[in-house]
Amino acid sequence: MGTWTVDTKESPGVLTIVMEGFFSLSEMDSYLSDHNAAVDSFHGLPYRVFVDLRKLQALSPACSEIQERAKRYSASQPNFRGSAVLVSAGIIAQQHERTSLNSGVMETEIITVDESEAKRHLASLIR
Repeated sequence: MGTWTVDTKESPGVLTIVMEGFFSLSEMDSYLSDHNAAVDSFHGLPYRVFVDLRKLQALSPACSEIQERAKRYSASQPNFRGSAVLVSAGIIAQQHERTSLNSGVMETEIITVDESEAKRHLASLIR
């Protein structure tokens, strides 16, 4: 079972996402709805994305496509500034890099195992 949190309140101007476990298609569809609603909640104000995937299991190809759709949605927003993704496993980093390249967010994204590096990257995106 996959679980997720999508938070826009903890850090102003930051969409914080935590994904854990193994996701089914229905769970990924629900996550996509929550993600897009959170993006919309910024109402055009600049935002950055911090994603913690350290406890995420590898996504199926269909779930990976849904993840790519979430990233594509963010990339299409003029107020999107970039993202930092925290991972612990190589396969998750590889999947995430592929979906980031395909969705257009890779130019402004860092994928790392180092939380302080991720936070420094997010801070550098403030403009």
